[in-house]
Amino acid sequence: MKRNLIIALLMLLFAAPVLAYTTTTSSTAGSGPINNPNAGISGLKPGYEDTYYTHYKTITGYKSNGKWGFYSENGRVNIPPIYNDIEGLDSKYIKVEINGYWGLIDNEGNQIVTPSYDEIKVMNRDLFKVELDRKYGVVNKSGKVIIQPQYEDIDELGNSYFVIEEDDLKGLITISGKTIIKPKYEDIEKLGSNHFKVEDNDKWGATDLNGREIIEPLYDKIEETSGRYFKVKHNGKWGAVTFEGKEAVPIKYGPLQVNKYIKALY
Repeated sequence: MKRNLIIALLMLLFAAPVLAYTTTTSSTAGSGPINNPNAGISGLKPGYEDTYYTHYKTITGYKSNGKWGFYSENGRVNIPPIYNDIEGLDSKYIKVEINGYWGLIDNEGNQIVTPSYDEIKVMNRDLFKVELDRKYGVVNKSGKVIIQPQYEDIDELGNSYFVIEEDDLKGLITISGKTIIKPKYEDIEKLGSNHFKVEDNDKWGATDLNGREIIEPLYDKIEETSGRYFKVKHNGKWGAVTFEGKEAVPIKYGPLQVNKYIKALY
């Protein structure tokens, strides 16, 4: 019995989400005062609890008269109930909604993004993908818009680039908003550290980091090797081309054979 209890506790521990929270439902929902033991510290006035509390890392969300607010045990955070809805994103950030628009606060109660977007999603490196009128852009953790919401879609690619989409075609811009590749490919992926894979008509080619097409999209697959060659596949056969697009190994071998020929070129 004791062993089963320990296993159950461990399962609960590892199954907990990154932004851990618990909820407390009042049996007198809608008719009783907020059961807040820190009310005297945080300065919260007694109100009416509609549903429950949501306990984040360092602040607690509470719902009163249909609106959400936040407080902290040390009294530093005391946000009155002004939000229609809240949603935890990860260990650092909480989405907050007013009049149908979403903003963002951190888990210390600091406002990051004013509620002004239709949707907000966390990206890597403390960046946020924002949606407004079905267009997407990027905001940083200071709330500064670094990519205006003007694209059909936008996603990160590595540490310094974003893949943008217009008319179902993809292009590439830098984190500073500089266009590297205008939307013209079906897909764009990172290829090693110094190139991008680009797809057109279900065929793959390659560009350099400045967006210059160095390998025309002619191949079923393209892979970067450790030297100055791309391993390419066409009609079921493998070969190799240089970074300048010249054939280095004829495209007529199996994958293991072409690896040996490429190694012999180094």
